[in-house]
Amino acid sequence: MQDNEIYTPADDNGAEAIAELRELAGAEAAAWDYLPKPPGRLRSGNDHAFLKAFLTMAVLFTVLFCVTARAALGKGWFKNLVTGEGFGEKFTLPIAEVPKLEERFYQPDGRFTVEGVARAISPSIVTIESFEEGSAFAAFGQGSGVIMSDDGYIITNAHVLERSGLAVKVRLADGTEYNAKIIGSDVKSDIAVIKIDAKNLPAVQFGDSDSVFAGEQVVAIGSPAGLEGSVTTGIVSGVDRMIRVETTNISMSCIQIDAAINPGNSGGALVNMWGQVIGITSSKLDSLEYDNIGFAIEMSAAKPIIEQLIENGRVIGRPRVGISFREVSDSYAELFNIPAGLEIAEISPDCDIANTELRVGDYITEMNGKKVRSADDVYAIILELSPGDEVTAKVTRVLYSDSPDDYKTEEFEIKFKLMEEENSFEKEEPGDD
Repeated sequence: MQDNEIYTPADDNGAEAIAELRELAGAEAAAWDYLPKPPGRLRSGNDHAFLKAFLTMAVLFTVLFCVTARAALGKGWFKNLVTGEGFGEKFTLPIAEVPKLEERFYQPDGRFTVEGVARAISPSIVTIESFEEGSAFAAFGQGSGVIMSDDGYIITNAHVLERSGLAVKVRLADGTEYNAKIIGSDVKSDIAVIKIDAKNLPAVQFGDSDSVFAGEQVVAIGSPAGLEGSVTTGIVSGVDRMIRVETTNISMSCIQIDAAINPGNSGGALVNMWGQVIGITSSKLDSLEYDNIGFAIEMSAAKPIIEQLIENGRVIGRPRVGISFREVSDSYAELFNIPAGLEIAEISPDCDIANTELRVGDYITEMNGKKVRSADDVYAIILELSPGDEVTAKVTRVLYSDSPDDYKTEEFEIKFKLMEEENSFEKEEPGDD
């Protein structure tokens, strides 16, 4: 290279020489503290590509982790993690304050009067109307609901939302109307949750239904026959009544009351005299022989279902056998000379029990060593189990000859796994075809 020549990047040999000189200078500078240290290596294009790929993978992993954690740990898991308040807890019913009223609406011991309960709680009770296709000008069904949170979550009965394919309309106590979204509905327990797009609503406070006692005064608020905000009062006639939800097999723990409960009250509130909701009014024993017998689903029984509906949109983990049957009690069996148990009417082909020797017309007499004569007997056994658990059942088969009165029986055992419930099993009453 001549003295008057200038090096350019095209001179590869010169570039290598400069790089060697920099390396030697850097090595020499490293040995002396007062000399500046050599600069770090500049990142190449490959380094940027690697960093970009790493950040992309990190973002994807974070999103996947959050989605998985939301599904497994429930709503609010991140808040729980940050605040340390119950990491992994599922959604729970919010806690609201009972409204404060003038002194004249209280009894001497601090409880509300009936008028006080009505004034405090009525603003939290809504009227619900369901519309199906072709019924845009007239509601197909009507019931009540309880505002459970100030941001628009409302509890009601599942049967109130039947055939609501077109719309669900909610009307507040002040007359304001909203279109509602169905968050989840469980026909088996007759519990449903809907939501409206509203804020600062008057939410109720829930009480301990397990502490209710017979003779305690209560108030029911709802919209019977469309008469919105109707208030009836009475006493608790009985507690922990296992009442089977109409059209299903599941028995729910209910509070029996003598306060008037009529169509339209469904989904409304049963309130104690402290202004706390202790039950969701659901059904009335409708018979000419009976009067003043009403029921409300206890909040202790409704609470886990409500929380699952908000968490998952449905109740998960409920075990399913996969059979339809009619109940044959011991007395009925003796009267008609047939085996006592569950007479099989149908076997679901998608359930594991269909892979056993069980046939239509057989009688299941025991499950896991316990006698079964009714749907309640079955649920008492399987609700302590989970989908996938194995059940052993004893079966009696009737072998008829020429005469229906001339038969013999054989007994055998079957083993099957429970399935996850969507629609449990249907039951036929004795005498049905």
